[in-house]
Amino acid sequence: MKKIIKDASLLPYNTFGMDIKATVLAEYDTVNDLREILADPTIAALMQAERDKGNLPFWHIGSGSNLLFKGDYPGVVLHCLAKGIRMASTNDDSSANREGACRLEVKAGTLWDDVCAYCAEHGLYGPENLSLIPGETGAAAVQNIGAYGVEISDLIDEVKCWDVEEGKEHLFRGEEMGYGYRESRLKHAADKSRYIVTSVVLKVQKARKLHLEYAGIKRALGIENVSETDLLASDRPTLQEVRDAVIRIREGKLPDPKVIGNAGSFFKNPVVDNSVFEALLAQYPDMPHYVVDQEHTKIPAGWMIEQCGWKGKNLGRAGVYEKQSLVLVNRGGASPDEIVRLCRTIVDDVEAKFGIRIEPEVNLIG
Repeated sequence: MKKIIKDASLLPYNTFGMDIKATVLAEYDTVNDLREILADPTIAALMQAERDKGNLPFWHIGSGSNLLFKGDYPGVVLHCLAKGIRMASTNDDSSANREGACRLEVKAGTLWDDVCAYCAEHGLYGPENLSLIPGETGAAAVQNIGAYGVEISDLIDEVKCWDVEEGKEHLFRGEEMGYGYRESRLKHAADKSRYIVTSVVLKVQKARKLHLEYAGIKRALGIENVSETDLLASDRPTLQEVRDAVIRIREGKLPDPKVIGNAGSFFKNPVVDNSVFEALLAQYPDMPHYVVDQEHTKIPAGWMIEQCGWKGKNLGRAGVYEKQSLVLVNRGGASPDEIVRLCRTIVDDVEAKFGIRIEPEVNLIG
């Protein structure tokens, strides 16, 4: 099934609740539908016009949970309708099988939390710490979503794509995806305009293997005083209990976009050289931080934003969520320009106070 809609409202396709339009919205269910859409003369002409202006020929979206359209989009927006999860074949001598793992192939339009729920229900370990992260699986693989010590790149075995230039399917192994913190090769213009994710193959564990390093998860589970040895020897917490705890944590600090327009965490947590970190720690001894490696440390952007006095504050009809400073919200009727102005003001204030220029995690389109 495919749908091509001209002068299409994107209100249902962005969680900020912005009533903006695209010249064309094209949705598809199969690779064949996608191929036909890209060959449509009207769509092909719009794509070429954007290329001629030095822009991406199209913008592919998921459920709109990690983007902000800065105005009406004068081109083609693509959206995958394909949903589904199936066990993928595993050779008996494969590394996945030897590690007690199995492979799941997930269609790109599948809601990511549906994958987390499926795994919890079937006793498959790996995605539980990423529960309730909004968005679709294809977009999650591009963005390299992460939370509580786990990134989706830890689970990805393959990413299957449609190669727009060659007009054929292309497969990336996980190690070919160029993954980093909220980073992949498909976020960069050359590959973003060439490859469209059609499905993602995940490697998940059959054996009990939980990531309980974060204090917040331990508190939510009531096991903060339980030793690692005792946890390893126990069958508690269960996989479902960890998923439920993560959901409670996220619901407690992140607003429901159906109630308050937002795109989740708006800013990346900056990773800095240890020389920068140590200088800041001397000024702010209570500054939270996370060791990345021997030379780099991650500093929570939300903490820096809060230190600048922005938590719960508004700028026009845009604001900073009162429970989590990483989240920018639409207080009601905010324009894209108001969200962008708040973003830039916060970035400038953080740089003035800490000497670090934080970057948006959300895609700013237009």
